[in-house]
Amino acid sequence: LPQPILPDNEQRKYKHVIDALIRIPKEEGIAALWTGVTPTVLRAMIGTASQLVSYVQAKHYLLDKGYMKDGLGCHFASSLISGFVYAFITTPLDVAKTRVQTMKTINGVPEYSSMFDVWVKTVKKEGITALWKGFGPYYFRIAPNTVLLICICRTTDHICIKGLMYLGDPIG
Repeated sequence: LPQPILPDNEQRKYKHVIDALIRIPKEEGIAALWTGVTPTVLRAMIGTASQLVSYVQAKHYLLDKGYMKDGLGCHFASSLISGFVYAFITTPLDVAKTRVQTMKTINGVPEYSSMFDVWVKTVKKEGITALWKGFGPYYFRIAPNTVLLICICRTTDHICIKGLMYLGDPIG
């Protein structure tokens, strides 16, 4: 069967990861391996902070208002809220990160100069909602991850605390 021909912008440049790791430094220079590192690190930092803070805030809100009692249900609901906040805050960062990592060079000049430049050009060309492209699928990937992360961390904390109490005072 004939293979469909993809437009240039949709074709893969590399056969596999090892091919990319060998060819990128040769063809584009060693610095090209770090293309998009700043937006990637910023997204990770802001995402983690927003995830943890929103989880704690959501949990306290649900408990303080009497909507839920402290337990697995409260942690589950708080984690879903936290996942939503995480996805909402990081989707524009992810859009910028992806566009920086896949940008073209036009007459020797990179398409974007910074994350801010990505946002400005994207909003001018596609509208403000373009910054949240892919939000739905992203949330449905992040929400279960957040629920599992929070619930596993809480369970691990309880096991460790019970273990320390069982061992008694390590000094005395």
